[in-house]
Amino acid sequence: MRHLVTGGSGYVGSFIIKKLSSMNEKVISLDVLPPIKKLSNVTYIEDSIINQELIFDITKKVDYIHHNAALVPLTKSNKDFQKVNVEGTKILIKNAIRNNIKHFCHMSSSAVFGLPEELPLNNDSKRLPVEIYGQSKKDAEDFVLSSIASNPSFSCSIVRPRTILGSERLGIFELLFRWISEGKDIFVIGKANQPFQFAHINDIVNASVNSCLYLKRGVFNIGTLEFKSLTSDLNSLIQFSEKKSRIRHLPEKLSISGLTVLDKLGLSPFAPWHYLTYHKPFYFDSNYVFKELNYRPYGSNLELLKESYNSFLLNKRLKVKEDNFSSPHNSKLKATLLDTISSISTFMPF
Repeated sequence: MRHLVTGGSGYVGSFIIKKLSSMNEKVISLDVLPPIKKLSNVTYIEDSIINQELIFDITKKVDYIHHNAALVPLTKSNKDFQKVNVEGTKILIKNAIRNNIKHFCHMSSSAVFGLPEELPLNNDSKRLPVEIYGQSKKDAEDFVLSSIASNPSFSCSIVRPRTILGSERLGIFELLFRWISEGKDIFVIGKANQPFQFAHINDIVNASVNSCLYLKRGVFNIGTLEFKSLTSDLNSLIQFSEKKSRIRHLPEKLSISGLTVLDKLGLSPFAPWHYLTYHKPFYFDSNYVFKELNYRPYGSNLELLKESYNSFLLNKRLKVKEDNFSSPHNSKLKATLLDTISSISTFMPF
């Protein structure tokens, strides 16, 4: 079959392409960035999803669309979140319906839920984003859902991942893994002692591929089935690393205020989605996903963290060249003021 993968050079998109390629499916990758590595049986197009003529032409040639192209929190893209995440989705959906695509899988985000009022989250939970990125993903979801409602024959799924981990995962986690590997202390906002869930990249890939090939409609909230609190799982990762890092708990209100200022000054890699939510309890009821989409989930939070940390160490040993044009989720973060603070505070008695 013929598949279009938008955001094909990004972390999720590239793994979907690898999966489809291994299945000998025909794949077109669309991304404004070049891929880190090209596969011989994949057609790569460097362009934008807001190019309406291009999208109309491509959607006439494919059976399935895996829509992953989006600006993520790390990009701090402000008004462009709406332009790409919402308007780009509208262009794709309209052309998918117009050209009778067999199935459309929309990759959303758990950010649509903001700070949940009740847990576990399910498809009846309120979507109340707390920052601009989450709002753009909710707006995109709303258009997808309204398109499904007004076009009963349109086969479509929405995948909402929890925070994704797995091999080659860098981005914001590169900072965490780097600090642990150097034995530096890790800072966590508040107590962070309530359940917090991650998701493995393979589970996200299987959701996108299987929902398309099995024509499975619905909304799929995906996360690992085994998880503890962020503090507990990070402590276990430190023990696994055999380093001397410790977790330092920072006062919540003061930390958020400080990170907000640093963010606005361009001195912090963290976006509002990170410092407003990562210390809060957050998890899906994902049991139904794996039954509906016919695959087994991968591991626990700790196993995901270990795999991601080992992948970081391997890349570090191999001295993998940093590509300034690669996706934010598989790029290294440049040194920031936070690195300096971390180095100093390691020797501070607090």
